[in-house]
Amino acid sequence: MLFIGTYDLFTFKRHLYNLFKNKIYNLEKYYPNLDLYLFNRKNTPIRVFYSTDNMRWDTIKADFSISSDLGVENQNHLRLPHWKNFIDWSHLDINSTSKNIFRFGELYKIEDLIKPQGTDFIKKKKNICFFTSHLNEPRKSIYNFLSAHFTIDGYGPYFDKNIKNHNRSNFKKIEIMKNYAFNLCPENSIYPGYYCEKVPDAFIGKCLPVTWADNNIDQDFNEKSFVNLINYTKNNYKDICELLKDDIFLKEFANQPLLLKEPNLEKEEQFIQKIISSI
Repeated sequence: MLFIGTYDLFTFKRHLYNLFKNKIYNLEKYYPNLDLYLFNRKNTPIRVFYSTDNMRWDTIKADFSISSDLGVENQNHLRLPHWKNFIDWSHLDINSTSKNIFRFGELYKIEDLIKPQGTDFIKKKKNICFFTSHLNEPRKSIYNFLSAHFTIDGYGPYFDKNIKNHNRSNFKKIEIMKNYAFNLCPENSIYPGYYCEKVPDAFIGKCLPVTWADNNIDQDFNEKSFVNLINYTKNNYKDICELLKDDIFLKEFANQPLLLKEPNLEKEEQFIQKIISSI
């Protein structure tokens, strides 16, 4: 069995292979099924493409694919949203090695995801914390606009050049979130199904999540438990700035859980059995 990730696309080995296959020797024309991974192998492996990035499930040819994509009608594809990897599954004898333990500070307890947010965030000063490694659009525009109405404290590689990456930061997100009412947590990019750990981090950290994602996010999370800036873009976020200062508006989120039903791993287990059965 061979697992292939998205970063394979950017390796020197892959670039060199594509150069020879498509441009220099035009091997694709004469050997359309030529496969980089069959070299020096006695047996053809079952190939599983696994992506936690916003990259399509069929980016790399594989027998089975695991991605966050919604709307895929293929029996050999499993939708596994990235945030689900950060749940504490120890009750199923699964010991997680998730890097979110280093970034956020702990794994998500299921009971915390399915109970209401509570009023802790309303009692805090209405400031915003923002963790990011870049300010690519629309993050830059969102950040600039909200900065004119709120105090936003930035954390992460973009704001501190001494931090090489999220896994080597000198803080835990959950500890910082204790001091903020809101967490600005836009997704890196938009595609139906691509929802990372950002919204659950904020929710568990007792902040109101203020994200930017496509509206299919309600397939994963209770849309009444967070603010989605995609719904406020037509007025350049002006409306939401006023609402975030309104306690009556904020109290609507206090009684809302992030998940409307308890998550499980039934589909994941069935998919693994399918892969094993194909060997």
